[in-house]
Amino acid sequence: MTAQTYIEQLNTDSAGEALSALCALGRTKAGRGEINALLGDRAALHRAAASPVPKIRKNAYRLMGALEDERDLPVLRAALGREQTLFAIPSLLLALGRLGDEPTLAAYAPPASLSPETDGLVAQIVLAQQKALQSFQTYGSQTVTRLSAPKKILCYAPEGFLGCLMEELRELGFSPVEERGAAAVVTDRIDTVYAADCMTEALLPLAFDVPLDPDALARAAEEPPAERYRIELRGYTRDRRKLISHLAQALPGENNPSAYDAELRVDCHMDKADLYWKLWNVADNRYPWRQRTISASIHPATAACLARYARRFEKRERPRVLDPFCGCGSLLFAREKLGPCRVLMGVDKSGAAVESARINARAGKSRAAFVTKDILRFEGREGFDLILSNLPFGNRVGSHEDNTRLYARFARRLLELLSPGGTAVLYTMEYTLLKKSLERVPGLILRERMRTEAGGLLPWIFVVDREEAR
Repeated sequence: MTAQTYIEQLNTDSAGEALSALCALGRTKAGRGEINALLGDRAALHRAAASPVPKIRKNAYRLMGALEDERDLPVLRAALGREQTLFAIPSLLLALGRLGDEPTLAAYAPPASLSPETDGLVAQIVLAQQKALQSFQTYGSQTVTRLSAPKKILCYAPEGFLGCLMEELRELGFSPVEERGAAAVVTDRIDTVYAADCMTEALLPLAFDVPLDPDALARAAEEPPAERYRIELRGYTRDRRKLISHLAQALPGENNPSAYDAELRVDCHMDKADLYWKLWNVADNRYPWRQRTISASIHPATAACLARYARRFEKRERPRVLDPFCGCGSLLFAREKLGPCRVLMGVDKSGAAVESARINARAGKSRAAFVTKDILRFEGREGFDLILSNLPFGNRVGSHEDNTRLYARFARRLLELLSPGGTAVLYTMEYTLLKKSLERVPGLILRERMRTEAGGLLPWIFVVDREEAR
């Protein structure tokens, strides 16, 4: 369901579940922007914060914290003065921390525990207050450019694009080898590793298949690469707090989830775990153009991989490139970084998306031009050598029914948009629909298909050529 649907449920018996779903959507910048816009005067959210149902109030506090809108501060302050349900108070305190209300947090006195049954709830309230206040502490982090000695670094790419990352790392001077689904390099130049646009993250491996026992994990974890760090447990289903506490006691430095320069990643599987360090104090300046996003924005590393993948099918050194569903421009900026193009043109029927693309272009000093137009009505002066696009998936934008009409018409338009011998590289979840639409158009040749993965979805890449003129 969409954010609009969940917001419409805020005045129903399903408000608790709707608020929880909105909290999940609010984890991304694009999701927060969409929810804030749809909430309008926020009256529905503020009513939820005063609901007689504790679960609804708790989830309303969580959502206000995720949205970080100052209009919610008076409501949260008033709620703190009257909230009596212990399990709802931690979410309320954390929300005040997200909105920067240090005085109210500092003045708050946690309730006293009245029985063994409430000891745990009161302890959670105290921890939430401490965590919220930690966010106001100043911490001077020092950017790292080199490691103390060469170490193995596992560089990860979006699923299906490891070859693109390996190619880019070689261009950067490394000799990567494939290891555990990643590109492994040995170097002390962590700053150069973070120049790889196709990389989603870099991890320093410590140990694999360690018994899932606190003492064994503590022995396997090397000394933290920074004074302050956080412990990240993944796939652990037992007492998380106990394991984190044990590891933190065994390691030097400070486990501080609010201010840290490194992360101890503990990936649990069955009764074993793999351990890694991830550095957070490495400068990541790869995407200066990424100032604005929209709900359907492609991840910048995926955009870099798609552009690199598409480059191998280009037939001209300086192609004319079109993205007919450009969104905020990510694919065009990624292609531009790989080499000069005669033309970089983005088209989208959403004026808000085009405005975001233009803002991004200015931030990234891009030559790309953007037009607000339905691609089915767009007329170019000459054909394009490369069409590179993230097509509407039909979930965040539009629907399968919309795509059924759109894809058929767009496939026919490819003959007009592509120059003779030109290539389209199209990224979509609608595998069957696009395949059938392309097969119905004489003059288009389906050259290659490849399946990828993105956030639990399984998009496909279609490479389509227009026949050469006879």
